[in-house]
Amino acid sequence: MDVNSIYQVYFDCELKTKDEVHSFISEVVSQDNPLQKEEVIKQLNEREKIGSTLIAEHVMLPHIESDQLEKSQVLFIRLANPIEAWDSKTKDIRLLIVILLKKNESVQIKKEIALFTRTLADDEYINRLLNSNEKEEFIKEIIKN
Repeated sequence: MDVNSIYQVYFDCELKTKDEVHSFISEVVSQDNPLQKEEVIKQLNEREKIGSTLIAEHVMLPHIESDQLEKSQVLFIRLANPIEAWDSKTKDIRLLIVILLKKNESVQIKKEIALFTRTLADDEYINRLLNSNEKEEFIKEIIKN
């Protein structure tokens, strides 16, 4: 569901592993191009190797900047059930906020995404997203910011 042109919300997703999450993200952005899907998954995995994308308890922030993306997006993926083991150190993931930045994106879109990322420093905002049990309530929290 589109909240607007950049933000996409996927509520109560049945994803059980990091690999399933990366595959889901690649499906969202790649449509029917298998090579593009593989490249997006590879880039997400490479970003994970650099360092953890855990930004708060239960919340991951996978992010890439890629020439494989047709448009920049922020995906909110609220899981139906927590991912018990994201990796050997990261457990009990309930929310993914995915930032996908297209290479050579316009300054306006970069500014909008940068403004959004500042809201992620607000623990109360993150907690409201985590504790929103209804999709409409979840979307209202996103729109408020």
